[in-house]
Amino acid sequence: MQNQELDEKFVQEQWERLEALREELLRIQRGMEEDEQDRSDEERGSQFDAGDMSQQMFTREMDATLGEQAERRLEEVERALQKIEEGSYGICDDTGEPIPRGRLEAIPEAVRTVEAQERFDRERRPGR
Repeated sequence: MQNQELDEKFVQEQWERLEALREELLRIQRGMEEDEQDRSDEERGSQFDAGDMSQQMFTREMDATLGEQAERRLEEVERALQKIEEGSYGICDDTGEPIPRGRLEAIPEAVRTVEAQERFDRERRPGR
């Protein structure tokens, strides 16, 4: 199944954008891993007061949250690239409906329509 709204040139441009985004996300992940290693090395040789420990805990929690977001987005990018290879880019994974071109221009890794994404997010995070 193909999204008739998308031509080959558009899909090629999206593939290039997705590849660049993938590389950027991988760079971010490597940088975060290096930062974590640097912090661990620093912590082994230092004495910290309560304020320093509190700041370190906050920094680790923020890094974990950012790392999870980068990982989720990387998975979405990988899925969108897979869909290009399969010939199903621009088709919603959940409903089989076409994803509007404007949504793909704004979010090239989108694999769901807005409505399906909202439903997916609600189901993933119940009670929020």
